[in-house]
Amino acid sequence: MTIDARLIGNDNEEYEDYYGPFLERVVTTLGENGVNVSSFSLGATGQDYGDKIGDKSAIHLLRSYAACVAFDGEPPVEPDISFIGFELNEMYAGRMPFKPFEHLIKHSDEDGFYVPIEFPTPFTMRKSEDGFDSWACNVGSSQALLKELDELNKHLKVPGDYGDFCGSARLKQEIEGDKFEKEKWVWALMHWLAKESVEKNVMIEFC
Repeated sequence: MTIDARLIGNDNEEYEDYYGPFLERVVTTLGENGVNVSSFSLGATGQDYGDKIGDKSAIHLLRSYAACVAFDGEPPVEPDISFIGFELNEMYAGRMPFKPFEHLIKHSDEDGFYVPIEFPTPFTMRKSEDGFDSWACNVGSSQALLKELDELNKHLKVPGDYGDFCGSARLKQEIEGDKFEKEKWVWALMHWLAKESVEKNVMIEFC
């Protein structure tokens, strides 16, 4: 299954009926848990952006890379052919903390959001309270995700993100043939999304 991602702002055609009510619940939940949301308001994307992050295995490869850095203090020598390596499996099993890459790792595989609000821990909530789209999804912080990806790149060393290379063609040329090509592609796209989310004050949606 391929995972797509897109930026959602107040100019989205479904904002009033769908994303707005959901975001209002997210902001209320954060406020009730001590996060300062008094000045928050969602911005506009100014574009209809969407692209493929990769399949589930690609997402897990990047998370396995991050888990290895968290556990060993250094990156893996080779990509993990099992997709979910030992360290990541220990995190998912609750035997090892997700930090310092909590917002990257403790998040939905194919359905979830990042919102441009700083808060410490990702959380789970239902998309809707009325039974429509009522399955649970994870919500993370775009600011936290961006910081985690910057920290991870001290090891992964991607030369730039999707935006820096003005799209996928030049980015693919830069990383093609690298043994961590899949991890770098996911990093580059997620980093650009997180950067846009923070700068424009818009949400990221996985779908």
